[in-house]
Amino acid sequence: MKVFFRLVKIYLASVFNFKNFKAQIQKRKKRGEQTVTRNSKAKIAGIAVLFLVVFAEFLLIFGFLIFGLYGTAKAVNNINILFEVTAVLISFMSLLFGFMLTISTYYIGEIEEQFLAMPIKPRTLFASKFFANTINSLITSVAFFAVLMGIYGYMEAPPLIFYLWALICALVIPLPMISVCYFFNILIMRFTRIFKNKNVVMAVNGIVGMSLALGFNYIIQSATGSDPEAIYTMVGSNAAAFQSYGAYYPPIKLVGYILSAPDSVLSFLYLVLLIALCAVFPALIIGFMSKLYTESLIGFNEKSIKKLEAKQVSAYLSKNIKRSSPFMAYLKREFKMMNRTPVYLLNGPFSIIFMPVLIIVISIAKGTNLNDVPPHVLDFMQGNAGFVITGLAAGFLGSMTNIADTALSRDAKFIPFIKSLPVDIAVYMYAKLAHAMIFAVFAIVIGVGFASFVFKFGIFHIVLSSMVALCFSALVNLVSLFLDTAHPKLHWDNPVAAMKQNTNILFIMFFNMIILAISAVAVFFTMNSYLWVILIYFCGIPAAIFSVLIKPYGIYAENKIASLEL
Repeated sequence: MKVFFRLVKIYLASVFNFKNFKAQIQKRKKRGEQTVTRNSKAKIAGIAVLFLVVFAEFLLIFGFLIFGLYGTAKAVNNINILFEVTAVLISFMSLLFGFMLTISTYYIGEIEEQFLAMPIKPRTLFASKFFANTINSLITSVAFFAVLMGIYGYMEAPPLIFYLWALICALVIPLPMISVCYFFNILIMRFTRIFKNKNVVMAVNGIVGMSLALGFNYIIQSATGSDPEAIYTMVGSNAAAFQSYGAYYPPIKLVGYILSAPDSVLSFLYLVLLIALCAVFPALIIGFMSKLYTESLIGFNEKSIKKLEAKQVSAYLSKNIKRSSPFMAYLKREFKMMNRTPVYLLNGPFSIIFMPVLIIVISIAKGTNLNDVPPHVLDFMQGNAGFVITGLAAGFLGSMTNIADTALSRDAKFIPFIKSLPVDIAVYMYAKLAHAMIFAVFAIVIGVGFASFVFKFGIFHIVLSSMVALCFSALVNLVSLFLDTAHPKLHWDNPVAAMKQNTNILFIMFFNMIILAISAVAVFFTMNSYLWVILIYFCGIPAAIFSVLIKPYGIYAENKIASLEL
């Protein structure tokens, strides 16, 4: 058991990235020749606030859903529906998020190969990873069931045993879903080679995540604003069908029986049956598939290298190695690094395509016709305020590619190598800014083009919108680069951490929102002003700030990177 718990600790550190999180909240200062590190209270408070805001938002959305569902269940006189639908939602989320987590942490690095070389039983190794990856789903399940307990407890005042039974249900409901995820992942990894590559796994993970986000938004937007009477009718008419289909997955029905009458003896028997059913899935997976799991880890992330003969080497060098300016060489390197690692592309520049698609999905869910915009909206958008709003929206899209705010963090593994070469650090960092701006221009084309199609802009309007977007995104990308240079994420185990676990992204997101809020106030007070006044506010001022900061940034980057210790 000692080996099991130590392995769990290692896997938990990989899943939740404790080591890198600790490095993120530390503040380093040089005292003489020594570097002193201590925890920054401001960073801890900022990260805590960000976490609480995001987590509270999810719970608030779920709370509104449960509150509406409670009213519907009472109206159709079937309170079981409340608990069963909650169990379905938790099971569905555990399946989707569990799939993403289990596939992204299936192989965490070379340490897995070291485990295989040790006298560790396959069952112990797999069970420890299974338990570590289940923790995330258990926390989510308990949090969501806590919202259910709060709302139902306030409205119905059930006996105290209800809360204990609900907690147990929350702890066991995710187990079968995680088991299903591992069942399919192990078979895929063991008997196919294409998925035994970290980049392919990350690409699949990103695609599934974006599909989940689109589907979730469609469901939420479709439900928002629906007539309560229509919901009551729909639930009432489908209750019988739900009761029938629930028999195919008994845990869902058992949760309804347990929580609707928690103080009965039958409820206790149902709870024992629920625990047994949910425990049998992981027991079977761990018992019969541990050997397959350890076998699937062998040769994971292997790369086939083609050796070239002398003549081929000469041809390769003459074709691919060409002289160019240092700036162009650095810029080309940025594109190759981005394209070589799919997780960077999917979690960064791909948002340029994802956001317009999300708007289209929401419009479809709401039944909105983008070709039938009301005349008063067209008149407003074709005025001075319209090109500013369009430009700010497109500029926001261009600055949310996560390229500039993770530029140095993504290069953390290469910083010692870069410092050992005669590289002009200022030019090296300006290439990163240019890389971000190239994608920003692409975003501006998409954002302004989309708005021009919907609101029927003329050429002059399109040019003005593009100018505002370019100035806005250039300034925000420079600020993002400043932030990542000042506080880079230098320690990470896999490329995912450089982006998904980088607090710079969250701070820039909030900075963007603050700038947009200030800009919205400025639009309100200046929309009836002369055109040149509006251009000074939304083009001249951002461009002037950018011009003032660009040169000092190069000097600051040189000094900062020279002082970095890895």
